[in-house]
Amino acid sequence: MKKHAKFLALGAISALTMGVFAVSKPAMAANLLPLDATRGTSADVTIKVVVAGEAPTINIENPLDGAVFIGKEFPVSISYTDSSSLEYELIHVAKDGTKTTYNLPTDVISEEGVATGVKDFMLNVDNYGGKFGQYILNAKAIGSGTAIDSVSFKIILFDFYVKGIEEDTNNPIITIPENPDVYKALIQIFDEDGNAIFDEPVEQVLTSGADTDVTLPLAKYGVPEGTYRILATPYDKDGNIIDLNVERTVKYKPAPAPEVPDTGGFLGSLNLSRQDMVSTGLALLFVCGFFGILLIVRKNKADKRR
Repeated sequence: MKKHAKFLALGAISALTMGVFAVSKPAMAANLLPLDATRGTSADVTIKVVVAGEAPTINIENPLDGAVFIGKEFPVSISYTDSSSLEYELIHVAKDGTKTTYNLPTDVISEEGVATGVKDFMLNVDNYGGKFGQYILNAKAIGSGTAIDSVSFKIILFDFYVKGIEEDTNNPIITIPENPDVYKALIQIFDEDGNAIFDEPVEQVLTSGADTDVTLPLAKYGVPEGTYRILATPYDKDGNIIDLNVERTVKYKPAPAPEVPDTGGFLGSLNLSRQDMVSTGLALLFVCGFFGILLIVRKNKADKRR
């Protein structure tokens, strides 16, 4: 009985082992479920490849770095490549270094993709604080990446420059650029010792809509050759000083005195031409010869009477 039970136990173990191996048998390809016919084959698969574009570039063509503008409005020109939009910052830098940042409207260059070109517009700082002084303009191009350019410039209310000299007198000529904020300028000149040259400053009302040229009468005051300091002060219509003095230096050399023409005495004062003078000389020679002959004849007659 025990022996028979032993054989039964061995048979059970063997059957269990075969069952385990049967379950762990790897599945063959024939046993896999077939592909869904609605999914198609590999030939119908579309692969989307996204290619990154060129990185954008940007350059502020105007204003130039270090530029000086008279008045609160000036042109801006920006060139860009491969950009979808442009962003701007205008920063005012106070004398104590304090910075105030203003964001300008964004320029959308292209709704789809990117573009290359030039953006021109007028910028008036009255829309962004309205102060004179030092400014920084930042421009950013946005595309597949970003690019930034920056310039620093200055806005002033009043200025002038030395244009040249007057032809006959060598008096210096200055030019005051057109400026709607300035009504007139008082101009004075000082020598190297700080002495004023004019009895009263030259007062010049500016021409509306055009530059104004001013001739400074140094010759009138007999100013000697040397280096002189020109100082100009701007005023509004109410007579108020509206900005700081602007100063320039000029080198002045008096024009040579006009030559006195050689009149040649009495005949020269008659303003006769050369041909007239020759004719007059021949006539005088003839008259003198005629009177000389008369004198000789009379002398001979007097001698015979004796």
